[in-house]
This record gives sequence, C-alpha cells and structure tokens, in this order.
Amino acid sequence: MARSAPPRAADPDWPCQQRLVPRLAAAAYWNGLLDMQGDWQADSEIAELVHRLAPRRITTEEGLAAITNFAKTASEDRPRRLALTFRGLLEETDRERAGLIEQLRQIGRRQRELADLVARLAHELEAIAPDATGEAAEKRVDLQQQHDFTARNFEEVQRTIRYACEAPVRLDARLGAWARALQRAAQP
Repeated sequence: MARSAPPRAADPDWPCQQRLVPRLAAAAYWNGLLDMQGDWQADSEIAELVHRLAPRRITTEEGLAAITNFAKTASEDRPRRLALTFRGLLEETDRERAGLIEQLRQIGRRQRELADLVARLAHELEAIAPDATGEAAEKRVDLQQQHDFTARNFEEVQRTIRYACEAPVRLDARLGAWARALQRAAQP
C-alpha cells in the first residue's frame, strides 16, 4: 500500500522533508553589508561569469575556479565588482530554484491526487467480498489491478521525490561556497 507523503507546513503541495524556502536572502550567504546598488548585468565581464556559472550542471568546484580567475583579473574596484557578482549569482540561483520548486510542487500535487486515488480504490475494493463471483468478481479483479498499478506509480514517484528534493539544497550549498570565495577575494 502507498505510504503518505511527509508532513507539510503551509504549502500542501510541497513534497519535501526540507522546509520550503521560496526565495533566497542575501544575508544568509553574505556576511556584512552588501551594496545593493548597481546593475550586475551592466558589467559585461560579471554578466558573462554569472551566466556561465548559473546552470545547475556547473559544479561548485568549476564555479570556484572561475571565481578565483575572475578575482585575479578584477580591477581596483574589486570589492564592489565581486559583490555585484554575488548579487548576480544570487538572482540567477534564485531563479533556477524557483523553477525547481514549482516542479516539485507539481509533483507534490500529483502525489496527493495519486494517494487519494489509491485510498478510493482501496475503499471500493474493500466493498467487494474477496469470494465474489460473476460480475462482482470481474470488477474486483479490475479494481485490484488499478489499485496495484496506482500504488506502484505512487511509490516510484516517492523515490524520485527524495532525490529531486535535494536539487534546491545543492544549489543553496553551491551558492554558499561561491559567496564565501567572493568575500575572501574581496578582502584587501
């Protein structure tokens, strides 16, 4: 039989054990004041770096190497440019996470619907005696097949959810490592 999804807080469609954090906050990653003025996209070097590092397929290590190289070539205005780089990475990571979160919510919604269907099929199945004959027996066999198929589908998706729920966490950790590297590089 299908297991229920993890307990949910405010969002009934959130399928993950992790607490839902819909938006990232700069203060969670950047120690001290962060100048929120200026447009990171206006600096072509920063924009190119941010867009190169933003995709999920880029590893933390690849990003750290790129940040180190960028910091070596940054101008005298290095602290401000590195802070702008962080802001760009924060915005792009947040955008990427928002897409993942919406996909996870859709999966969670589907799982709730599947769980309801499994329960309804189980209830209908219980209403037909196991030793029924004729049309009732045929209906019981059909209901059992539907129930088993739906329950298997639910379980397979549950296994996938556990893995998928780690994707936003990995993005958070990657951003944290990059923020620390940018802050170290900005020190005089």
